[in-house]
This record gives sequence, C-alpha cells and structure tokens, in this order.
Amino acid sequence: MVMNQHGIDAKAYWKRWLPARYAALPFPDTYFTLLGEQVEQQAGDLWDELVRRDEAPEGETHEERAGRLQLLKEEAVRAVLEDLVRLPPEPGTGTDAEDGLESEDSFQDRVTAFQQQLESNSTLVERLLDGEARIEDLSDDELSSVIAWMSPAFLHLFDTSVEAERAKGRSI
Repeated sequence: MVMNQHGIDAKAYWKRWLPARYAALPFPDTYFTLLGEQVEQQAGDLWDELVRRDEAPEGETHEERAGRLQLLKEEAVRAVLEDLVRLPPEPGTGTDAEDGLESEDSFQDRVTAFQQQLESNSTLVERLLDGEARIEDLSDDELSSVIAWMSPAFLHLFDTSVEAERAKGRSI
C-alpha cells in the first residue's frame, strides 16, 4: 500500500501537533496509510451528498459550475480532515525544531513586532522626507533600521551614503 496525500499530511500533522499520540502508534505508516484512505473515502461520500443537495443557479456557465463543484469538494475534504485528522493540539506543542513550525502565540508575537518596526521605520522616513528630521538626528540603530528597510540607496536622497556616515563615526 502507498500512502496518499491525505495520509502524508495527517502523519505530518500528528507528528507536529499530537506527538504523544503519534509516538504511541505501533505502526505509524500503516495507520496513516489507512487513515488517508479513510479521509479520501469519507470526503468523496460527503462530496457526493453535497453535490446531490446542490442547486445550480439559473444561467450558470460550465466553468462556474465546475468552480462551484470544486469548492464543494474542498469543503468536504476540509470537514473530514477536521473530524479525523486535525484534532486539537496536545499541550506544549510549540516550535518544533524538526519541522520548523511555531505556535500561534509565537507567530502573533513576531507579527506584532514586525508591525511595530514597520510603523517606526515609516514614521522615521516620513519625518526625514518632510524635513522634520535630519539623518544626524537619528540614532545609529534607527538609521541602520531605516537603511535595512529602504535600502542603502535611500541615503543618496540626503547627499550621503553608508560609507560617508561610517566615515563620520556612525556604527551602521
């Protein structure tokens, strides 16, 4: 037996988010091969049911119908995966060095930090462009951040360069 894509995805999900359950499986490849087939069968059955209950809008083109049926198929697969595969994560499943995934909290912290840095850089650049601040007014860390965000060529707008600023003793 060859494991289908649903089995491969399920195995990766369980290994990442349900490590204790995964470790307790005596024959994981066999389990996920069968689980993948079960997902495929149940998703197909659910899709058949959704298609039977579906009512095509009047004047629908072939392409529109094909697209709508594909959405129904994806809905069926998603529903079955939620029931059989994507069980709630076990406690303590944060970043896993093996697969590189991170927890939702860690991801949100990174997004928040990025947004704050983006706002800070945007404000600094606007102040520079509006003449409210000068390159000399920025700390080395602020200038380094702006250069990394905008590119070193940005300094040419102010008749300077990274090399010229470093020659002045700036640590950028």
